[in-house]
Amino acid sequence: MQPDQQQHQQRRKGSSDMDFFSEYGDANRYKIQEVIGKGSYGVVCSAIDQHNGDKVAIKKIHNIFEHLSDAARILREIKLLRLLRHPDIVEIRHIMLPPSRRDFKDIYVVFELMDTDLHQVIKANDDLTKEHHQFFLYQMLRALKYIHTANVYHRDLKPKNILANANCKLKICDFGLARVAFNDTPTTVFWTDYVATRWYRAPELCGSFFTKYSPAIDIWSIGCIFAEILTGKPLFPGKNVVHQLDLMTDLLGTPSLDTVSRIRNEKARRYLSSMRKKQTVCFSERFPKADPAALKLMQRLLAFDPKDRPTAEEALADPYFKGLGKVEREPSCQPISKFEFEFERKKVTKEDVKELIFREILEYHPQLLKDYMNGTEKTNFLYPSAVDNFRRQFANLEENGGKGGAVVPSDRKHVSLPSSLVISWYCGIALHDKRWSGLLQFILHQFLQKIKSLPKFPKGFQQVDQEEWLAR
Repeated sequence: MQPDQQQHQQRRKGSSDMDFFSEYGDANRYKIQEVIGKGSYGVVCSAIDQHNGDKVAIKKIHNIFEHLSDAARILREIKLLRLLRHPDIVEIRHIMLPPSRRDFKDIYVVFELMDTDLHQVIKANDDLTKEHHQFFLYQMLRALKYIHTANVYHRDLKPKNILANANCKLKICDFGLARVAFNDTPTTVFWTDYVATRWYRAPELCGSFFTKYSPAIDIWSIGCIFAEILTGKPLFPGKNVVHQLDLMTDLLGTPSLDTVSRIRNEKARRYLSSMRKKQTVCFSERFPKADPAALKLMQRLLAFDPKDRPTAEEALADPYFKGLGKVEREPSCQPISKFEFEFERKKVTKEDVKELIFREILEYHPQLLKDYMNGTEKTNFLYPSAVDNFRRQFANLEENGGKGGAVVPSDRKHVSLPSSLVISWYCGIALHDKRWSGLLQFILHQFLQKIKSLPKFPKGFQQVDQEEWLAR
């Protein structure tokens, strides 16, 4: 091949790699800014929604029907995020309409843009205040109450799956492993044990312990995350299942005979029965700098036996949240109908899942949804001008430093956005002023850059209009 032919082929290949949007009808709605994440799933870009000026994150998920299990996971997540609308759960703003109902293989999901995730917050800051600790836990439990009252178990809660903004706002994301529990099915019995990253996995998930899972598996994960917020380090960084159980019992003591007798997995039952007797470690000794009220609640969250853990609603009523928690700002959710998840209850093909994903996409296109329901929709939706527009934008982005942007680790399959700022200004929140008023002053300063008419915060968190604060 001649040199000029080789260069032509390379340019052609590069152009293909740079095509973020293909023939997607509302592509001209968004102006791409930069690549903020890459992984095996695809690419995440920040963008401006030109309809309202909002900053958004657009996640391109490619080849979604290559494996049926991956397609089902994507369907599950976009469906749950449509049904679970809550201030502490990441929001899907839009899903772009594909060019064809039957031939599409990529989808573009538009999320609200978040600055970073809780993993990065913990990693970058070793002196978060007690007010940070309380406010972070409150938001996580508030979201969990809403999720659990919908009969949903998240099953993969960890710091990387909790997004964060500079104003200390947290939002739970990544519902790909979540499940909906229905009273008329045995799904809670037969779900796989391989859920949740091992370090945040409840004891009953380490060895198929109990006959049924319960929302308590998520409560345990929140307890582990809270301990990590307090110390800056994972609480139970086990290398394998046995090591994980050893670390748990080193802190919590060996479980009671009653608890051990209800373990389904024979090997796990024998291992714990033969384990030397361990006493519970005093949490105030293990976490000497923590608020005693915080430790009392954390000990409840980390009860070895799931029946001894509080529900999210019970945890929100704990004295630790006195002055912060209010029932009226802790909504419940109507249980999700089993008909929304019929695909989980029967054998489906890739074509079935493709049709269901297309149906979910139409939820963000009301007129086309109406046509679809009436059987009058068109098969293809092609917008060449939008294609050309985005090819130019993406090519320009790549030429001008898009490749140098922060990259999401390959195992990150959600819209958690690693901030290049990494919190140098975010948790400047507590670097210079240990008092809560310092946090309020910082937030006021940041918001005044964006909103000229922002009302002045009074000093002291308890004096703040907390309902307005949480709404932000």
